[in-house]
Amino acid sequence: MAYTETGDGPLVVLLHGLTCSAAYWLRVVPILSSLRVIALDFRGHGLSEHRDSYGYVDYERDLLSVLDELGYDRVSVAGHSLGGYVALLAATRSDRIGAVLAIDVKSDWTDADAELADRSRDGSQRVQPDRDALVDRLARTLQPVILSADELELLAERSIEPLGDGWRFRWDRRVLATEPVDPFVFLSEVPCAAHVMAGSESDVMPPDSAARFATAIPGAVLEVVERIQREAKAVADLAYPRADSVDVIRGRLRESEAL
Repeated sequence: MAYTETGDGPLVVLLHGLTCSAAYWLRVVPILSSLRVIALDFRGHGLSEHRDSYGYVDYERDLLSVLDELGYDRVSVAGHSLGGYVALLAATRSDRIGAVLAIDVKSDWTDADAELADRSRDGSQRVQPDRDALVDRLARTLQPVILSADELELLAERSIEPLGDGWRFRWDRRVLATEPVDPFVFLSEVPCAAHVMAGSESDVMPPDSAARFATAIPGAVLEVVERIQREAKAVADLAYPRADSVDVIRGRLRESEAL
């Protein structure tokens, strides 16, 4: 398992979304100077190895294995999308999760999701001759966020790898063969403090879905951030390059010990 570790202070673990990596928190980690921050690459993502199974329980094991390796207990976890789903699921099965900040988590399963999962079961990344072309594609997935050249290269280093005479994205295409999403099966069993955050214009977790999601978690706090769209792959800037959106996340993480 690959991860980054920075800072000193109360611990927070950051979990990225599907097809992303620890590098997608690149604008968040530096502003958490008062915290010790561990950002994971789930298996099949970033610098972590691939495997044959990408069920939610497998991602849960990724999280718990890193806590085992580092000897941490009762940690606060901030997860975006897939990461938020995994953090809440892990909290129902382990008392090592002390608090969860769940950001823009998908709560429905559509026919389109099922079709994509079926197409991806034996998928593999195409090898391209030009690394710059893949970097350009990576940059387009982040729009409307614009990264600096240095930021984009940091993201690319964890997202693109050489293979033979070419280059390909590191993430395993089989991660798209996801299990059906059904958080309402377990949300009522989340025993720890939870804070649910969504953007008012999110197409992954619109306000109505966010309200239903948060209501299903005992004692959870819901926060809808105005004007922020779907975060998806734009976690690097939390959907818009606006200081207030980043400050909201920073504040919630710094409060995580008190959740």
